[in-house]
Amino acid sequence: MALTNAIVAPRYGAALFEITAAEGTTQEVQSELHALDQVFNDNPGLMAALIGPELKLNLKQEIVGELTTGASPVVARLVQMTFNYGRIAALPAIVADFDERISADAGQITGTVTTAVPLSGAQADKLAAAVARRLGVEHAELNNVVDASVIGGVRVQAANYVIDGTVQHRIDQIRAELLTH
Repeated sequence: MALTNAIVAPRYGAALFEITAAEGTTQEVQSELHALDQVFNDNPGLMAALIGPELKLNLKQEIVGELTTGASPVVARLVQMTFNYGRIAALPAIVADFDERISADAGQITGTVTTAVPLSGAQADKLAAAVARRLGVEHAELNNVVDASVIGGVRVQAANYVIDGTVQHRIDQIRAELLTH
């Protein structure tokens, strides 16, 4: 079974967070990783060059060397290790997981709330407070996505949890129940 970025990223993110928290370098490493992430965003062909077969290994290694020039040892090791293990494409997901762990450690989470119609400011605040309480954090920041296909209700995705109270979800459950009996 091939490991996907969704499986690998939390492993690397957890290890990275544990190391940087112990060293007291979490914020510095986060800044470096965001800068590295920006390099990949500004150069869309860069990731493709590192994972594709077009370039020879020594040339790819030179690129990795350039990417890690001036980086802290932990960031340089992370980039080199993900490259060596064929996981460099997971780097953006690792950064996202690392960011989530930093937020969670600070008592904050970010997530997405999907509704059929836009939430008012008061509704969004009330829902964010309820999600924070439910997940045991101080603050939840939820981005509202409007999707008419949910018909009604709310689906919240935050901190690896999905709370689906949409009408469409309930219809899907009833359909599955009818088909199994």
